[in-house]
Amino acid sequence: MNNERWQQFIDLAKEQFQNVEISTEDLLVQTMDGPEQRGTLDILTFDRNGESFKMERENKPIVLERKEHFAKRPTDTARTEYVFSDTEFSHKLRVYKETDSGDWDEISTDSLGL
Repeated sequence: MNNERWQQFIDLAKEQFQNVEISTEDLLVQTMDGPEQRGTLDILTFDRNGESFKMERENKPIVLERKEHFAKRPTDTARTEYVFSDTEFSHKLRVYKETDSGDWDEISTDSLGL
């Protein structure tokens, strides 16, 4: 789901659903140099027919190149270096439904009927 389509869905949710909330979080990955930001997570929560739903859109840069560094010395370790795109992103969409206990169970997008 590209940025334009995501924005259209947010506008649709604001019109048709109740208690619509939108937030964004950073996706952090632990590297040898410490935590590094590798994308964002867009979160949309809303109520529909008395049930609460949450949609998460994961935005990560596309891997352009993967470099393997091998170690020949016993004290050195092998490592993998990635080169990420600054302009191209991959997007993954997940939909969750809130259970009676307050947990979020992942469901298919088809079950929403949108």
